[in-house]
Amino acid sequence: MPPALNIGPIALQHPLLLSPMAGYTNLPFRAAIRALGGLSVATTDLINARSLLELNPKAVRMAAACSDDRPLGVQLFGADKQELRDAARFLEDLGIDMIDINLGCPSHRVTRSGAGAALMQDEELTEELLEAVVSAVRLPITVKMRLGWDEDSINAHEIAPRLESMGVAAVAVHGRTKAQAFTGSVNLEGIRAVVRSVRRIPIIGNGDVHTPQDARRMIREVGCAAVMVGRAALRDPYFFRRTAAYLLTGQEPPEASAADHLRFMHYHFTLALRYLGEEEACILFRKAVAGYSEAFPRKERWRTAFQHLGTREEYLQLVDLLAEGFPDDARRPLLDASLLRHAVQSAPACSVPIY
Repeated sequence: MPPALNIGPIALQHPLLLSPMAGYTNLPFRAAIRALGGLSVATTDLINARSLLELNPKAVRMAAACSDDRPLGVQLFGADKQELRDAARFLEDLGIDMIDINLGCPSHRVTRSGAGAALMQDEELTEELLEAVVSAVRLPITVKMRLGWDEDSINAHEIAPRLESMGVAAVAVHGRTKAQAFTGSVNLEGIRAVVRSVRRIPIIGNGDVHTPQDARRMIREVGCAAVMVGRAALRDPYFFRRTAAYLLTGQEPPEASAADHLRFMHYHFTLALRYLGEEEACILFRKAVAGYSEAFPRKERWRTAFQHLGTREEYLQLVDLLAEGFPDDARRPLLDASLLRHAVQSAPACSVPIY
């Protein structure tokens, strides 16, 4: 297991973080994943700083947390110094644990306003923004960025030490450029250059971490203090638990069964009903089922059937129809908290505390 890791005053039990993913890393998903163990820090979807200050209902809901969802980072994006500073103060007053500033989103919707990955093209403005935020609050400020705008302008290794000098507590690096978006392969040498560019703060590796072995490689070979994982967790909710056990013992636990994945999907849906209400939970699961169904036989049938999910009862009917051959407790769930107990107890054993 890698040495103990702190982000500012926050001690991480495991060197594993959940990456912010637009449309996915909402409160129900974060709370559900945390319940299995192995995950130290989760971060919200990226939130527009101006929308948060305007108390836009969607932005406020995105920043929502619960006692089971800590420590939590809220990711902000924007290119206005005052807006980012004031949004950071607002979040500090809410009791958030840390704030992450996005310098890596490749979406045109974000970069056209000068935010996200576009900030890596203006190092002076980036420095002004981060200095304003760091000086405004007592919370740890972290940054998530890419290697650069494109292959001809890779500069993450130049920006990282400047962020360190102004008091940023940690930097997560996605090993692709903005131009790559999510195509091609991660540049591990580019991440390694960022690791070597700083003196004290942890560099968190991100990108192409699909297996526990990938996580260990990012730590042992690239030199990252921790790993941030996104899409792998959508396909396997047990990823953090299994990876934490692998880092601790060197032995990878077997993968959870299809029934375990289905039980956990029910638990996630239960939390979505609790925190979001029936209509929004069903809309969410039209998309979420795509990840869970990777473990199911005839996965395309699941994806097609859930495209128009509209009610809790319809959810139960679809599962009963599609999960033929699954254990009864998975095929006909009660949709309550007991589902997590079954999912944890029946899954492969891991020497990782469940908290």
